[in-house]
Order: sequence, then C-alpha cells, then structure tokens
Amino acid sequence: MTLATFTSATTRFLGLGSILSLAVSGCSNQLADNSEMAPAAVIAALEAAARGEPHPDDLHPDTARSGKAMTPTQAAFDVQHYTLSLKVMPETRSIDGRVDVRFDALEALDTVQLDLDPRLSIKEVTLGDTALSVRREAGSFFVTLPSTLAAGASATISVAYGGKPHVALAPPWFGGFVWSEVDGTPWFATAVQGDGCDLWWPCKDNFADKPDEGIDLAISAPRGVKIASVGVLRSVDEGDDGFDTWHWSSRHPYSGYAVAINGGPYELVEDEYTGVSGSRYPIQFWALKENADKARDLVNSDVIPDLEFFERLLGPYPWGDEKAGFVETPHLGMEHQTINGYGEQYKRGRYGYDWLLHHELAHEWFGNVMTHARPEDAWLHEGYGAYMQAVYAEETVGAMGYFDHMYGAYTNNEHCLPVANPEVMDAGEAFDNRDIYTKGSWMLHSLRRYIGEDAFWAGTRRLIYDTAEPWSLSYPIQFRYRSTEDFIAIMSDEAGEDVSWIVETYLREAGMPELITSRDEGKLSLAWEVPGDRDFPMPVEVSIDGERVITDMSSGPQSLAVPEGARVLIDPDSKILRTLPIIGDCSEQTEQQIQDNIERFTRMAKDYGWQRD
Repeated sequence: MTLATFTSATTRFLGLGSILSLAVSGCSNQLADNSEMAPAAVIAALEAAARGEPHPDDLHPDTARSGKAMTPTQAAFDVQHYTLSLKVMPETRSIDGRVDVRFDALEALDTVQLDLDPRLSIKEVTLGDTALSVRREAGSFFVTLPSTLAAGASATISVAYGGKPHVALAPPWFGGFVWSEVDGTPWFATAVQGDGCDLWWPCKDNFADKPDEGIDLAISAPRGVKIASVGVLRSVDEGDDGFDTWHWSSRHPYSGYAVAINGGPYELVEDEYTGVSGSRYPIQFWALKENADKARDLVNSDVIPDLEFFERLLGPYPWGDEKAGFVETPHLGMEHQTINGYGEQYKRGRYGYDWLLHHELAHEWFGNVMTHARPEDAWLHEGYGAYMQAVYAEETVGAMGYFDHMYGAYTNNEHCLPVANPEVMDAGEAFDNRDIYTKGSWMLHSLRRYIGEDAFWAGTRRLIYDTAEPWSLSYPIQFRYRSTEDFIAIMSDEAGEDVSWIVETYLREAGMPELITSRDEGKLSLAWEVPGDRDFPMPVEVSIDGERVITDMSSGPQSLAVPEGARVLIDPDSKILRTLPIIGDCSEQTEQQIQDNIERFTRMAKDYGWQRD
C-alpha cells in the first residue's frame, strides 16, 4: 500500500472504506476540466472517512474485514487453484463471471465456506454436473457438498455470480472497482488491499491461504480495451459479441488482494533484464497510448535501476519466470503481484526517482514473496517497503536524501498504538496504524545501526528467502509467511546476540524510549525512560568537542565528565529512535493527519470528478 495511509481517530479504517459508491470519470490529461464535478455529498463522505466518523456505508461490515481469522469451516480446506472467468461491462459498471475453486480437504469436510460481497448475486454453485445447496450469511456463503469429502481428498466447485461490484470511494485506500475512460474508451482497475478479493470475486479472503498452484484468468472486455493482469498472457480471443477475452495465467501463490485486473487503451512497452542469478526476464509496462514514450523513459530511468538495487541488496526478483509488470491505473497505485499498479503520472520525486514505482516494486519482496503471517505483522510489508526508499535515496542523492526521508518518517509518527499489535484482527485494523510504515522503518534503521551492515542485510535476505546467499536461486522461488517472532529470531542469530529488546520495545509499545539527560558541574547524566518499563540497554554515542565516546547503558543510568563550555552532541548520527521534542502527542499527530487527508481526498474528488454510482 502507498505511504499516504489513512488515519481514523475513532473508527477502524475498513469500517469507513466504502461509504458510498463512486465512479471516476476523465483521464489524466482531462483532470483540470473536471474540477467542478465533485458533488457536495462526495466531499462530505470523504471528510467523514478522513475523520473516522459514521457515515452511510453500503459495504457489508463483514466484507470490509479482509484477512480476519479463518472460521473452523474455512480452516478445514486448503485452496490449491482458482480459475476466474469474468466479463466486464463498463457501460453498466457490472460484471458476470464464474470461479472454479480447487481445494484439498484437511479433515473430513461436508461444507465449504467462501467470501463474497452480498451486493453480488450467486447464480449457482456446482460440483461437476451436480447443483449444490448454497446458504449466504453476512459476507460469506456456505456450500453443502453432495457427500462428505475425506481428509486428503480434492474437489473443485464452480461458482457462477455477477452484479455491480462495489465502486471505490478513494482508491487505492478505500478500494473496489475503479471506473474511468480515456477519450471514450473504458479505463478500469481493481484495487482492494484494505477490503479484500471478495469485493469482486468469490474467494477465501485470508492471507493465510494462498492458492498453492496459482490462478488462471479469462477476462472479457469491450474490443479496444486491453487487459493487463497477473502472470503471463497466454492468448487473446476475439468474440462475436464485440468483447475480446484475455487469458492470463500464473503458477505462483497469491494473496487475494494481489490479484488484479486492469483494462484500458493500453500500449505495451517491453524490455528485458538480466537478474543477479543470471536469469533474463521480461519487463512489461502497460501504459496509456498517450504516455507510452513516458513509460519507455521510466523503464530506463527507474524500473531497471530499481531492479538492480533490490536484487543487489536482497536477491533475485521473485517472479522472473513470469514478468516484472506495471500498468497505468486510474488510481495512485498498488503492489499487485507481477502487475504493479502505477498512477503517479510519471513524476520525478524529490529524491531523484519515482517514489511510487519504487515503493510498490519493493512489495514484490516485502509482501508478495514474503508475506506477513498475521495482520499484526503487517509492518514487515510496509516498514521494509518504506525503509528501502530511504536506502535508495541515499544511493541517488547521498546521506542528505536518506536522512531527509527518515526525518519525514519520524515527524509522521503518531505513536497511538503499537506497531505489532496482537489486538489487530484484520488487515484494515493493521493499516489503520500509520506507524507500521514510519516507526517500522525507524526500527529497521536503529537495528541496522546497532548490529551492522552485514548482519542486517543477511538477516533481511533470510527473512525473504530463508538463506543469506540467495544469488543463485532458480525459479520458481518459494514464498513464505513470516512473523515478528521470525524476524527477531533471524536477526538475533545474525547479530550473535538477542535483539528482542530492540524490536519489542519499538514495535510492542505505542510510545518511544526517551533519553533523559542533564548537564551540571562538569557532568553529563544519561538515563533511559522506556514505555512499559522494558529493558532497553541501547548504548549512546556522545560527541564532546568532536571526540566521540560510546556510553554503555546496560547497567543503568550513566554519567560522563564534560568540560565546562564543551560542545556536546548526543547521538550525533541519529542512530537511535527516541522521543524528541519535534512532534506532538497521539491526538495532535492524528488531527494533523486528518486535516491532511481531508485536503487530499477533496482535491482528488475534484480532480477526478468522482460521482455517485
């Protein structure tokens, strides 16, 4: 998810994520002409979303809770493969489709539970030629099998469905289907990270059950609309009804939200890249025709250097047996696996590179091939995704870029809730906490400075690939789930000491450690005051008239002799995340973010001419 996450002061992010149905009209070169098109009701809804206030919401609250714990019925089977056939009808903003779900029974099974937004109708569910009984309940539906399926047995059910899918309020954060057009040609996309795959197709909406053998998609759209999706394009069939069907296929497991379809008047920009393992893989950028030259320039200026950066520090691009894919979208962007959404309009960022493209590409490593085990571990996606941008800024513009990035992250900390919070029950609650980006990246910064370059990057590679030496890995590369506990164990092993005190203090507490200092009669006193009274023996570097000393704090408060009039700098290289008098408390930080989001949302509504459905 992009760095500009939402903050809700009183209500969970997802409970607000679909306040009313909207559609986007107008393409990027027409935005100024739409500045008067946003109705007052849309502005009111966006302001309510920013404030976390109640508002009429047409998305079922159960559907809004993506990634919630599986029920016993869901936990009783393991999805192996999805086959999704879908006809997209932009004129009526509706879809008509069928999903085949192949699964293995993990125990004796007579009922299958899947998720689907209640606004979409289920026409029939079959097992072979047998029609099955279906019961809908909240955001799920239950299918009764004709006979009990034994543990270890496999079956495939087929779900026919359709209707008008939920239209995104403010994509990609408040997600759904995004409808737009370019010179009369439909331009649409799906973006559902916060709300889940069940907004537009029947699935098991849980990160913990990726389809082990991948997904096949057959997406039909009006002729003239090209479909960009996950995996590899196998073929395109021309239909007699004026619709063409685009067949995409991937053999890799996917989180449900990472499956996306994008349609528009695209031109395919192609290149190739030879990765660190020696494998050569395709780069595909599906750009609006008017922006094809800009996309070619972006591939050369950013995509290829970004891939080189990530592969050099981390290891092979995870999906080189399929593609490194990007598509221009009518929303800001999203880390859809092998087809990253891109809507930054080819702007060069303040650090000399396209921040959005870099951030979403980072998620191919942090999010897609390495996936959080639980919603409370979402910082592994976003903390790392944000931190890699600071590291890249250091390479593009030097130390000032790195520290400017980190300063911005620091001042955006809210410190309202713990980053790794066991009370978080779904993806919305996790992403409601902006500190998974900001404080998560600062924890990585402080840990890296404490354990050193070699240990930090080796641990990061082990987190992703389960080896510190992934350079010669061949495809396919195994995905894995990781938790905060896994991170601590790996980094402690690489550091040669237990570093849980660093990680737990920063991630399990809402506040930050504060270094209490005083200077009197030739003496500088130092003492840590730590949330939760946790043990925090972080050594402190002090510069005294340019001479640096490292103070061991493992035995408690310390003091140093300091000459009268000496220039003293505490932690001169800003290695330690700690409380500084430059940001407000939780309520102040939250209110500032609310105001920022109101401004952002209303500007986007005016620019894109969002309308009620």
